Order: sequence, then C-alpha cells, then structure tokens
Amino acid sequence: MKLSEVIVFLFFYIHRVSANVPDEKLCYILDAILALYGIVLTILYCRLRMSSSGAKSVAGTGEGIYQGLTPHAQDTYETIQVKKMQA
Repeated sequence: MKLSEVIVFLFFYIHRVSANVPDEKLCYILDAILALYGIVLTILYCRLRMSSSGAKSVAGTGEGIYQGLTPHAQDTYETIQVKKMQA
C-alpha cells in the first residue's frame, strides 16, 4: 500500500468518525482540553530550556559533573607477546 493511499484512507476514516459525534458541545470540551494540554506542555518545555541554560553556565566555570574526570596516563591496550613454540 502506498503512502498516499494510507493518507487518503486515514483522512476519510477520521472524517467519518468525527461526523458521528452527536453532541457539538463535546467537541468544544475536547478542543479546550487539547488547548490546555498544549499550553501546559509549552510552559514545561520553556521551564526546561531555561533551567538547562543555567546549568551550562555552571559547567563553563569548571564546576559540575565532569570536574573529577581526568585522562588516563597509561595505554588501554597492551601488546601481546607471542612465544614461539619449539618443535
């Protein structure tokens, strides 16, 4: 099934389902709930963005979660010494 066929099917299915709502007030109530949900998510997203921008300034001063990390002086990999077997 092509993507365009799926989109057309979903469009007609959603239109048919929305046409079967007997009470118009229910649609307004659901629209209000959806709008309120969008506003709450937007506010929470903005608060998250504001709090993460403050954390970047703290990390720039040298303090933060990466302060105690230092690079290792020794190699991670060691050379394998192969011993020749005597026959």
